[in-house]
Amino acid sequence: MAALPLRAVDVPPGPAGIEAARAALAARMEGDGAPFTLLPVPSRHVSEDYARMVRACVRPDEPVEDDDTALVAATSGSTGAPRGVLVTRANLRAAVEASWAHIPGLRACSWVLALPVTSIGGFGAIVRAHLAGTSLHALSSVGGAAAFRVDDLLTLRVEEPFAISIVPTQLADILASPEATAWLTRATTVLVGAAATPDDLAERAREAGIRLVTTYGMTETTGGCVYDGVPLPGTRIELDGDTQRIDVVGTQVAAGYRGDDGESPEFSGAGSERRFRTADHGDWVDGRLRIAGRIDDVVAVHGVNVALGAVEAIVLSELGVREAAVVAIPDPRQGHRLVAYVVMEDPAGLTAIAPLVAERLGGAARPEVVPVSSLPMLPSGKIDRLGLRALARAD
Repeated sequence: MAALPLRAVDVPPGPAGIEAARAALAARMEGDGAPFTLLPVPSRHVSEDYARMVRACVRPDEPVEDDDTALVAATSGSTGAPRGVLVTRANLRAAVEASWAHIPGLRACSWVLALPVTSIGGFGAIVRAHLAGTSLHALSSVGGAAAFRVDDLLTLRVEEPFAISIVPTQLADILASPEATAWLTRATTVLVGAAATPDDLAERAREAGIRLVTTYGMTETTGGCVYDGVPLPGTRIELDGDTQRIDVVGTQVAAGYRGDDGESPEFSGAGSERRFRTADHGDWVDGRLRIAGRIDDVVAVHGVNVALGAVEAIVLSELGVREAAVVAIPDPRQGHRLVAYVVMEDPAGLTAIAPLVAERLGGAARPEVVPVSSLPMLPSGKIDRLGLRALARAD
C-alpha cells in the first residue's frame, strides 16, 4: 500500500467549520480527495491546550498507510491523552447502514447537528446526512461558537422526519424546558451517547414522549455500535473471562491507532472479525448489554475494591441530583479518596447521598460529596475526569 498524505482541515466554530468537514468528507467518499483529519480551532469553548493535544495525536504532517482511511479522528481524552484513530471509508458506511437497518425510518431523516464535528458523534451526523442525501441543520453553538442553549433548538426550521444526536447533559437541559421537550418529541430518533445515560434520565425522557435511543460506542468503533443494549447488525459483543471486559467485533471497528503501524494491542483481526478490546466491563441483563464501568475504575479503599461506576450510579439515583461524576485520587492512609462532584436540582438532598452509597455498597465506598454549579466538559461532550481529579487533588 502506498502512503497517502493526510489533509489537515481546520474547523473553526460555527457554519464555516461544518462546511469544511462536509467538503472533506464528500471529496474522500465520493471523489479522489485525500484522507483527512479535523483540527478544532481554539475558541471560547475549545482551549488552546486541547487543540494542541489533538494535533499532536493525529499527526497531520505524517502520511497514512491504509489506503481506505477516510478520517484520522482524535479520541475524547476524557481519562487520558487523546489518541488518533484510523477510521476507514468502510467503517463509516458500515456504521451508518447498521443504524438504518436497526431503526426503521432513520434513513429518510434529516439531521440536527448539536455536537462538535471534531468528535465522532458530531461528525457522524454529517456522514449520515451525506450518505442518505438528506439535509443537515446545525445549532449556532456547534464547534464552540457558544454554549449550548435549549432555546436554540426552538429557532431551527426543521421539517420532519428528523433525528438528532446529543449527550446526557444536553438531554437533562432539554427536559428542564417544557418547550424544548415538546420540540424534541417531534424527532423520529434521539440518539444519546458519549457518556452513560442515567436510567432515571432516560426514563423521564421516554415518559415525556421522546423516542430515545441510548448508545454505546467510541471513536475506535466509529461511534455507537450498541443501541439500547442491543448490538447493531454487523457487530458482536464478547465478554472476556472473569473481568467481563468488553470486546467489540465487527465492521465498525477502526483500522487502528495513528503511529502504531498495526501493532496496537487493542486491535486485532480483519473485516467482519476486526476486534477492539475496550477498557470497559459489563454483563448481559435480559439479553441487553449493561455497561458496568471501566476496568481501571476499580480502586482499593482501606483494602476493599470499589467500582467508581457503581458509586456514580447510586449518586445519580438520588433525588435532586442532576449530574454527577465520581473520581478517585491516591491517599497514603486509606489507599484512595473518593470524591463525588454533583450538580443538584434540589440542594436538600445533598446530605443523603453519602449515607445512601455506604448503605448499598459498604462504608469503603462512601464518597466525599462536593456540590458544583456545573461539571467540566470536554468539547466532545464528555465529562473532563482528568480535570476533576486535578481539582480533587488541589482540594
